[in-house]
Amino acid sequence: MRRPPPIVAIFLTVLLDMLSFSIVIPDVQIRVEALTHSHYPAAMAGILNGLTLAVFSIAQFAVAPYLGQISDRIGRRPVLLVTCAMSVLAAVLYAYAGSLPMIWLSRICLGIAAANMGVAQAYISDVTEPEARAKSMGMLGMAFGIGFMFGPPLGAWLLDVGHGTPLALGWASAAFALVNLLFIVFALPESKQQEPAQENPKIGRLDAAMRAFSDPRLAPLLLLFFVANLAFSNLESTYYLVGKDVYHLSVKSTTLVLIVVGVVSAVMQGGVLRLLVPRFGELALVRTGYLLTGPSLFTVPLVQPWLPVILGAVAIGIGSGMTGPSVLSLVSQAADKEVVGEVMGVTGSLGAVARIAGPVLANALYKLSPVFPYALAGTMMLVPLALAWRYRLPEPSESAAT
Repeated sequence: MRRPPPIVAIFLTVLLDMLSFSIVIPDVQIRVEALTHSHYPAAMAGILNGLTLAVFSIAQFAVAPYLGQISDRIGRRPVLLVTCAMSVLAAVLYAYAGSLPMIWLSRICLGIAAANMGVAQAYISDVTEPEARAKSMGMLGMAFGIGFMFGPPLGAWLLDVGHGTPLALGWASAAFALVNLLFIVFALPESKQQEPAQENPKIGRLDAAMRAFSDPRLAPLLLLFFVANLAFSNLESTYYLVGKDVYHLSVKSTTLVLIVVGVVSAVMQGGVLRLLVPRFGELALVRTGYLLTGPSLFTVPLVQPWLPVILGAVAIGIGSGMTGPSVLSLVSQAADKEVVGEVMGVTGSLGAVARIAGPVLANALYKLSPVFPYALAGTMMLVPLALAWRYRLPEPSESAAT
């Protein structure tokens, strides 16, 4: 069997990964709220809702740097294989999840599997030159966007087919994960050159983070990445609730709004970014993207369908499409070549920590008012915007090692 080019192969791997993950999104927030609403006071129900979303990120945070380090030593492909098998297990568990503990167990397994994203980013770094990295990271972002474009509507349809139960949803997710596993086995080439010299000692998650933050080229990028993810997690963890309570939309209609975000983000990352990066550079795109995203998040619960909601979704899609791949490209270029997997694992952990704290805080604030999580998110976006404005690209001599 003739294998596709590495960039195409990792694109398809991430796409299948995201389809498996995103197909359950329409169900999780509403199902957990239904399980907690009548059994707990409103504030506690909000915290439990947030924790259910956060356990995914707790698991991701716990293992992401270790997966990055392991992939630096033994290669990217074996790590992707194991995590993809974990995705199959998580999906099957979700198919039969009728209680909060079962949903938590499924989310933990899925979080461990999703910790492979840093490995996928390291794969991109292995097979691309620094000047082409933003475009290639944009391919990963496009895979994200397409996954979120088709996964949630398929999930909403499968919920109807399953009469509101997660059985069909879970098995469809498992099918995508299984196809991905087979694709990695037969079609994904290894990207990591096995070099016997310089074996990096194993270090813990905290040590890896401290080492990354001690590098002045990396620290500002990692901090702005963390805060932006923390702000954005407010939308990710409450948007279906906003659709139900503020917009008075069905799950399918709310999903359509998120499809707009996914389509715009995918077009930005897969096409427009290729034109913008050579002309303006990653840093200018990061600044512009954050400038656009902050006000858009702030106004989410303040508008009504349809035109203002769609315009806000377009703005968020453009902003996230500009910033995501550009930040990751800057991080991969600033990191020393021999620890790219480790550094990408640290970024994965930072994103996970943001998605641990964000949903818990956002859901607790949402119980007070749907406006509060988005007011906080819009205000928080000032921090990465300020950091991006102050950041200066390293001189070529400083990043020669990358």
